Amino acid sequence: MSNVAFKQVGVWIDHGKAHLIGFHKGKAEWIETIDSPYESIKRVDGEVKDMTRFSQNPEHASNNEYKRHNISQNEINEYLRLMEQKLQPYDDILLFGPGTMKEKMRNRLRDNKAFSGKWLSVETSDKLTENQLLAFVRDFYVKATP
Repeated sequence: MSNVAFKQVGVWIDHGKAHLIGFHKGKAEWIETIDSPYESIKRVDGEVKDMTRFSQNPEHASNNEYKRHNISQNEINEYLRLMEQKLQPYDDILLFGPGTMKEKMRNRLRDNKAFSGKWLSVETSDKLTENQLLAFVRDFYVKATP
């Protein structure tokens, strides 16, 4: 990583991690990778089955599902808050990746007044290698600049 102060950044984001790639003077450069605190499948020690004590039927679920949902929503909010802090210094932000996390991030940034004057763009992409990530960001910003 060089000491270039990037103003344009590409962020490949999904529920597991985010890759920040800076763009400056026609070159894309790796900035950092941020791991998400979100875990899609987890087992809490001492947790019981998702059934009520009166029925073995899984349709009669306990409140474990409610607790798990709240925990996962809190983890996603923590992840988005961390990403907001990381994206604060950039003027042009490209969010791309598979799934819905890029839209969640865009909506959160639009609601934040600190990002009101910044340029946001969302693109869909698959999982990419490091070289493909760099090429995706470089190609996007080269096409976007007149």
